[in-house]
Amino acid sequence: MDIQRRITRQRVNHIIDSYQLDGNDGDAFINFLDNLLETYPQSLIELALTEAIVNAWSEVPMQKGMPFIKGVHEQLRCWQPDLEPSAQMPGGFTPPSSKSLGATSLDIRAINPSPIDPQSINTTLTSAQFEQITGLDASLVFDEDGKVLLTQPTGKIKPLEPR
Repeated sequence: MDIQRRITRQRVNHIIDSYQLDGNDGDAFINFLDNLLETYPQSLIELALTEAIVNAWSEVPMQKGMPFIKGVHEQLRCWQPDLEPSAQMPGGFTPPSSKSLGATSLDIRAINPSPIDPQSINTTLTSAQFEQITGLDASLVFDEDGKVLLTQPTGKIKPLEPR
């Protein structure tokens, strides 16, 4: 795994670990998450995880593990139904063939059968709320206008520490 993929995976793992979202489902949860990471853009996965956290806060106890990640998958399917693999997850999930995969600047694989309008991604979160909830830089998920990024930004990313 190259350094850029590891950094991207660390961002997702940070969200999972911060809220202990894997619950008691360990390997099954991680396998399901790996399949999502191979299918959907990283920015959408981070956003879907964060939206699911916000929605789960109203439930006591907060839903975690496989029920949580399946809810994230449902959100991703609503946002990008064309990316749905032919087999259902988790048991029969097969990642798409490498010929049908495109790569972003961070080498995140996602099928792109047709361009998706970022405005079609319906989210109630702002970039500031995303940062407050996840503790992560939102410039990899939202552009400067607050629209969801489906590919990684090519411009300058704001520094994590003040200068």
